Amino acid sequence: MSSGIPVIWLWVSGLFFFVGIAVFAATLALLLKILKMAEELQPKVDSLTTKVEVLVVKLDKVADRVEETMVSVKTTVDGVGGRATGIMGSVETFTRGTSTRLEGFAPIITGVMAAYKLFTVFKAARSHAKPKTKSKALLVKKK
Repeated sequence: MSSGIPVIWLWVSGLFFFVGIAVFAATLALLLKILKMAEELQPKVDSLTTKVEVLVVKLDKVADRVEETMVSVKTTVDGVGGRATGIMGSVETFTRGTSTRLEGFAPIITGVMAAYKLFTVFKAARSHAKPKTKSKALLVKKK
């Protein structure tokens, strides 16, 4: 050829265009398959969308019930807490009164316990002071 373009350049260009056309055709075939799969999946997606919408409605109802239950539980806990506070106040008042009454008896109780301890010490000392007598063995009759 006399056009001044090297032959190798024409072969490389032709090969490049051929590969480009082959890749374009493969891409087009792949796009058609994906489009066909999307058409087949469309009813399944619609079905799942309907199911999800139903589940969302049910979850909203459950959430509303849980919220109502939590409000009820909070009210109950607040009521029980108030009662427990009242009971604890009563118990505290009772124990304070009882402890002040027992403070008056503490010296008496201490004195009685000391006297009992002295009594037991004297009793033990007295029992050691007596001479021990031999116990007589019981005679066993032989048959």
